[in-house]
Amino acid sequence: MFLVFTACGREERSKPKPPPSVVEKPESAMAQGEVRVEVRDGRVTIACQEAPRGLVIEKLARQAGFELSGDLDSQPVTLAVDDVPMDQVIPTLLKDLAYRAQWSFDKEQSRHALAKLEVGEVPATVAASHKPHITDALRDRLRAMRDKRPSEKQKAEAAARREEKARSQADALEELRSSNPDMRIEAAGEIEPEGPALVSLMSSLSSDADPRVRAKIAGQLADADGCVASMGLVGATADPDPGVRCAAWQSLEMNCDESMLPQMQPTCSKESDPKVRECCASTLEMCE
Repeated sequence: MFLVFTACGREERSKPKPPPSVVEKPESAMAQGEVRVEVRDGRVTIACQEAPRGLVIEKLARQAGFELSGDLDSQPVTLAVDDVPMDQVIPTLLKDLAYRAQWSFDKEQSRHALAKLEVGEVPATVAASHKPHITDALRDRLRAMRDKRPSEKQKAEAAARREEKARSQADALEELRSSNPDMRIEAAGEIEPEGPALVSLMSSLSSDADPRVRAKIAGQLADADGCVASMGLVGATADPDPGVRCAAWQSLEMNCDESMLPQMQPTCSKESDPKVRECCASTLEMCE
C-alpha cells in the first residue's frame, strides 16, 4: 500500500497498524449489508455488518465531503469504528488495497482534512514522478548559463546600463525633494522601491504635504518586497486623505498576509469613506 500526505509534505510506504479503537466485529448485531456512517469534526463513526466495502467508502466520502475515484470493490466488511480520526480509519478500511490520500489544511478547524481519495494501483513513484525531470532540466539550464560566458562587449553594455539606471534613480530622488508637487509625482513614479530609494519613498509617504504625491508613492509601493514597505502601507491606511488610504489598501493586496490582519482589520472597520471601505474590504479578502 502507498500513501501520500500532500499537505504535510511526507510520504509513507508502510501500512499503518489499525488503531485500538477500530474493531472489525461489532458487538451489537446488525442486519447483513447494513451501513451507518457519521463524520463530525474530522472524526468518524462507522457501523456495518458484511457490507460491500465500496458502499462503505462511498457513504464515507459523502459524509466527509472528499473526492473519491478509482476501483471500488464489493468485498464484505464488518466494522465498528467509534469517533476515530479519519487518518486512522482509511488505513483500516483499505488495508489490503493500494490507494492515494491527499490532505488539505482547514484553517477554520485548525486541522488537516481528507480532500481526495484514489483507490487502486498507485505507482510507487507517483508522488515524485515529475520532480526528477524538472530538477534535471533546471540543472541543465543552469549549467548552460554558466558555460555561456559574456563577452567583453556584453559586460561593458551591462555596466553602462547599470550606470544609466543609477543616474536616473539619483535624478528622480533629487526631484522627489522638489518644491513643485507635479515634479514630485512624476519622480515618485520613476523610483524603484528598493534599497536606499525605498527609505526615501517611505519618508515622503508619511511627510509630503501634497496628498497626490502620497497617493502616487502608495501605489508605487505595490511593487516593493519586504516588511518595511508593508508596514509603511499599513500606516498610510490612516492617512487623512481618502485617496491615499485607498491607494495604500490597494497596494497592500500585493504585500500582505494573514499575520498582518490583526493590524489591518480594526482600521478597516472604522473607515468612514464608502470608497475606501470597498478598497479595504477587497484587500482583507485577498490577505485571508
